[in-house]
Amino acid sequence: MVRAVWAVLIGCVIVGSLLPAKSPVIAGMGRLHISFKVLHFVGYTALGWMAMMAVRRGRAAVMAALAMVLLGVAREFAQKLSPGRSCEVRDMLLNAAGVATGIGVGALCRRIATADSGS
Repeated sequence: MVRAVWAVLIGCVIVGSLLPAKSPVIAGMGRLHISFKVLHFVGYTALGWMAMMAVRRGRAAVMAALAMVLLGVAREFAQKLSPGRSCEVRDMLLNAAGVATGIGVGALCRRIATADSGS
């Protein structure tokens, strides 16, 4: 189930980030009065955290989460192909910071789950 949620989240991030700037979805998000930079960070925090929860082995989980950084970089470059969108290094850095936060939260959750199952 966690892997399915992670896959859906990846799909939503990819599709949402490649929509044209004038699409109804992007326009609606603009009316939320939430900075797109905050959305970058929160979205990639969720991607990193879900990777840590979806993959059982610790090292593989971290590698899967770090792959989300590569997804963010690739997606930023792909945005140049979408009308009205641009590629920003700052967004790449926010994505990476979000993934790092997600790894930290995921590692903490894994540690708590391990401690609970051991007692």
